[in-house]
Amino acid sequence: MNCQIVSCPGINDGPALDKTLTELAALFPAVNSVSVVPVGVTKYREGLYPLQTYTQETAAALIDQVEAFAANHLKSAGTRLVWCSDEFYLLAGRDLPPEDYFEDFTQLDNGVGMLTLLTQEFSRALEWMEPEELAGAAPFSIATGVSAAPFLAKLVAQAREKCGTIEGQVYPIVNRFFGESITVAGLVTGGDLIEQLRGKDLGQRLLIPASMLRAGEDVFLDDVTTQDVERALGVPVISVPQDGYALLDAMLGIALTPDARQAAWENEEFYRYNP
Repeated sequence: MNCQIVSCPGINDGPALDKTLTELAALFPAVNSVSVVPVGVTKYREGLYPLQTYTQETAAALIDQVEAFAANHLKSAGTRLVWCSDEFYLLAGRDLPPEDYFEDFTQLDNGVGMLTLLTQEFSRALEWMEPEELAGAAPFSIATGVSAAPFLAKLVAQAREKCGTIEGQVYPIVNRFFGESITVAGLVTGGDLIEQLRGKDLGQRLLIPASMLRAGEDVFLDDVTTQDVERALGVPVISVPQDGYALLDAMLGIALTPDARQAAWENEEFYRYNP
């Protein structure tokens, strides 16, 4: 079992979280991993329990608590077992842990180590590229959630440093549909994209994380389609999987086939386990 704890300030963190982690750890190895993610509080709260969101200070305290538990479990069982999601580190204003901290990246789907892995994959893909292969790429733009925008801007700057002709702009999209406290890319809607990007310089294509769309569809959570966004903004919308190699290819305008993407993933797996 791979478990997720949605942590709510003052409700199931603090001593309650220690109790939960201790009970789950007692079920190891049947419990294979645990992620701790912050509760997302939307603006649609009328008549509901008054949940609070994490502040920089409370997020930092929770990270310290979880990392201390994980360090003890690593000593006793050879695995950390529990990790905080990337969002906690962003809220706390802390650097993300290094790649080896996340072990097998079991909790990627819950946002644990996602930005670290994306950064490492992108850097390796960039290392394999010659500057002349990057030259001539058409201008592009990237739309993402507020929390991930600074990281993607760093990747664009990294590509520009290797080849000065790379032209890309990252646009953080404020979540007005669910509420501005929601900062993850996966909950950005098509309507917010259209409203906030209309009239902006988007280059020749707009890249968005695949997590913005319903699985297997070209539809956002507000029922707006990618075709609707393309018509409104006047540029093609390219959905990019959570993969550093695919992101660089999308920046360069290269369309990876499924077989090519699988080959890149296998190459990354070989690199990771055979450094």
